[in-house]
Formats: sequence, structure tokens, C-alpha cells
Amino acid sequence: MLRICLLFFIVCLPLQAQSVEEIQKEYIKASDSKESTEKFYTFMESVALDTPVKKAYKGASLMMYSKQSGKLRQMLKEGKKLIEEAVKEAPTDIEVHFIRLSVQEHLPKIVPYRSNIVEDKDFILQNLGNESEKIRKYIKGYISKSKVFTQGDKERIGI
Repeated sequence: MLRICLLFFIVCLPLQAQSVEEIQKEYIKASDSKESTEKFYTFMESVALDTPVKKAYKGASLMMYSKQSGKLRQMLKEGKKLIEEAVKEAPTDIEVHFIRLSVQEHLPKIVPYRSNIVEDKDFILQNLGNESEKIRKYIKGYISKSKVFTQGDKERIGI
């Protein structure tokens, strides 16, 4: 019995110990194609929601995959709930605001979850300079392609 428990622990531990860096890499690729979106969704299914950032990425994965899942409303609702919980748990975490902004920017206009775009954009612009070089580079990569940020915004942060 002890061997079975130990084996289970060894097999399952890597599934839940996904680093934020691994999640970020998958998130960047997730919008490239339906296959990439599904891969990100599947990847996030095994991630432990032990931080607000991971919770926000999980919510994003649900919202991104909802269109192809056949459970559109249910997954949108669940994804929104996770993202909003993450914002509530970590209101000063720039990555959580970045995730919410990126999700809201790409949702169809018919989906009533677009009310935080300006708030998150302003938060990111005000706080990006206080972050590590790694997170600045990651978020700037998104900003450079985003339609939410003006050319003036991009120049202000060095893009």
C-alpha cells in the first residue's frame, strides 16, 4: 500500500508542479491555433491552483477553450470566476491584471466581460517599471501586439 501511495505521489507531483514560466510559454502560444488553445487548456487542467497567478491562467484557459468545447457559457462563467478571484486575492499583481486584460481584449464583443480593460491597462502602465526584467519583457511582448495600447503608450514604456 505504501508503495502505491509513493508511486502515485511521484507520478502526480510533476503534473501539479508546473512553474509559472512554463505556463507563460504555453499561454503565449495558446492563441496561435485551435490546437494550441486545446494544448494550453489540457496543460492547465493539471496545474495546482496554489497562487492567484496560476488561478488567473486557469481561468484564461477555460475562456479561450470555451468556444471549441461545446460548453461555452459554463466555461466562460467558470473562467471569469477564477480570474476575478485571482484579482481579488492579488489586487497588486501585475501579471493577474495582464491576464485579465488579454482575455477581455480578445473576447467577442457580445460576451459581457470587457469592463476592466482600461483599468488593467492603466494599472499595467503605472506599475510595469516596478517589475523584474523578466516579467517586463513578457508583458511588453504582449503590449507590442495589443490594440488596447496606443502608440504613445508603447513609446512611454520603451516599445
